[in-house]
Amino acid sequence: MAANSNQRIRLDFANLPLVEVCARVSFESPVTLTYATVNGVYDRLRSSFPALTEPTRFEAPPGIEDAALAVGPGKITGAVYTGHSQGLNITLQGQVIVARWVKRVGDEVSEYPRFPVLSQALWDALQAFREVAAGQVSRIVVANMSYVNFLRIRHSAPVLSRYFSDLAQVRATQNAKEIHKTEVAWSESDGVDLRYRLEQVTAKVADEKVDGYRLTTAAGTRLDTGADVTRTLDVVHNRLQLFFRDLISDEARKEWQLGRTAHENIGILPSCIQNRGIRRPINAKGFLPEEMLPGPNYVAVDLLVQAVWHGAVDNLNR
Repeated sequence: MAANSNQRIRLDFANLPLVEVCARVSFESPVTLTYATVNGVYDRLRSSFPALTEPTRFEAPPGIEDAALAVGPGKITGAVYTGHSQGLNITLQGQVIVARWVKRVGDEVSEYPRFPVLSQALWDALQAFREVAAGQVSRIVVANMSYVNFLRIRHSAPVLSRYFSDLAQVRATQNAKEIHKTEVAWSESDGVDLRYRLEQVTAKVADEKVDGYRLTTAAGTRLDTGADVTRTLDVVHNRLQLFFRDLISDEARKEWQLGRTAHENIGILPSCIQNRGIRRPINAKGFLPEEMLPGPNYVAVDLLVQAVWHGAVDNLNR
């Protein structure tokens, strides 16, 4: 059942193999970051994020073509604010802010705190950035979310038929011996872009190497001038919840113990991503470019970018 316009959808799983959740906003133009900017944001966030570190990777702003980092004397590429009591962190770069939760094996805080906590962290960081860089922060043009699940699979051949509904079936792979990777991204009539990617990987969980599949689902949209970004992200989140629910099979719902689908009242959602007329398309690859995948020094479930197959065509278009 779809949510009303004033409700937020919540899927309750008891055993979902979730390893990462991100919410992002991109700005129309970049801000040149300085130590004063980064430290000013830190002063405003330190009660929730008491640690400040340097970024270990470049976060490509969703929907922004040819984004680049400004480098030079007195300029820095960005900052990562960590130490949150519920395991979140904030990445700040000149043209994007990312709120991220990553599952860490062995940590006391290992459960995803859910969307309201993640989104509030994003809005707190956005407000701090606007206060520190007054007059420099341009309007938000893209908002998106992504979820990453890690599926431990010993026998990979039936992965599509076992875990995914007819919506995700790829007819060309019907007789496949083994699925290496499948990915689809598209734009819907209301302006929301959707994407899912299933990729065979080797993950390092603590000291153990585990073969399986990384399942990434993402949704996002480009905002019109004057659109309410908080409500827009709510719309994106709702769409991503329904998309994931419809994407997985009954067997997956049973294995991951999907319970009720909750609908929380949040006020009337605006039509900020509907009936827009001419709309500049989002760069679909901008949802999850390779630079944004988890790195070995960042998460406890790492090496997710290491493919475990080496087929005859695996180096094409790379």
